[in-house]
Amino acid sequence: MKRDMYTTYCITGVSGYIGRLLAGRLSGDSANRVVGIDFKPPENLEKIRFYKSDVRDPGIAGVLRAENVDVLIHLAFYTLPEGDAFEAESINIDGTKNILQAAGAADVKRLVLASSSAAYGSHPDNPVPMSESHPLRPNKFFYYSHHKATQEELTRQFITSHPEIKAIILRPCILIGPHINNSTGDSLKQKVLVYMSRNQPPIQLIYEDDAVEAFYLAAASNAEGTYNIAGDNTVTYPELARMMNKKLILLPFWLLSRLATVGKWLRISPIGATTLKFIRNPIVVDPSRFNQRFNFKPEYDSKQAFMQFINEI
Repeated sequence: MKRDMYTTYCITGVSGYIGRLLAGRLSGDSANRVVGIDFKPPENLEKIRFYKSDVRDPGIAGVLRAENVDVLIHLAFYTLPEGDAFEAESINIDGTKNILQAAGAADVKRLVLASSSAAYGSHPDNPVPMSESHPLRPNKFFYYSHHKATQEELTRQFITSHPEIKAIILRPCILIGPHINNSTGDSLKQKVLVYMSRNQPPIQLIYEDDAVEAFYLAAASNAEGTYNIAGDNTVTYPELARMMNKKLILLPFWLLSRLATVGKWLRISPIGATTLKFIRNPIVVDPSRFNQRFNFKPEYDSKQAFMQFINEI
């Protein structure tokens, strides 16, 4: 097949939650070639060309050049919300700097950055919902939020000095689906759910297949700028508990926070006090800009996405 007859996509973090699903979606089209980069090979992906590498490896530029990558999709991220802060910063910030430098050196035509609605920050005065024009106020105490906002700023600086590269930044809300593998999924799989008694902010979800389709549309387009991605409507944690038919214990934040700290230390709680502090305020985004630009409508709203998750686990 001649070079101009297909588009070559490269996904960093291809073995991760969305990376693997997106690689499958892209490789299903014969007009695409898919290259994957990760520190471990992805499962059940036979149609991609895989490179075992760390996103901080300067040799990635050579991979991008050798594969004639057209579109670089940066998904690699240290996602443990209360893990090794030093390692998180090294992978998320230094890794992003390296990926951007590699994109410039390899003459990549297009860049897709996976940010997050968490970049807006968790604050009591957050409007519901927030459009893309709302300022980012990331919480430094929660490095996932802080690092996502920093990635965005690094990307904006990069495209200012590389105007030939078209970039799009996507801010998805919380993802849910049968392949979820993070603290959100772990907490929902507990036999008894525990939550804050007074502060129960709205929760916004998007089903994993809808999120993958949104990333696919963005990667295959010529659109630039920043876009929120989310399912319609919201749910509350007590509603989630009722939908799962699970017992819910509501406790004051101060007590729940202390219990989470002990539970995290004993490795019996999937989340700790830092995560609880972050999720106590609403982070709800307006996805209408993306939906209108791409003529996109998620198949599931927040409640339907969760019901589908329940039915498939």
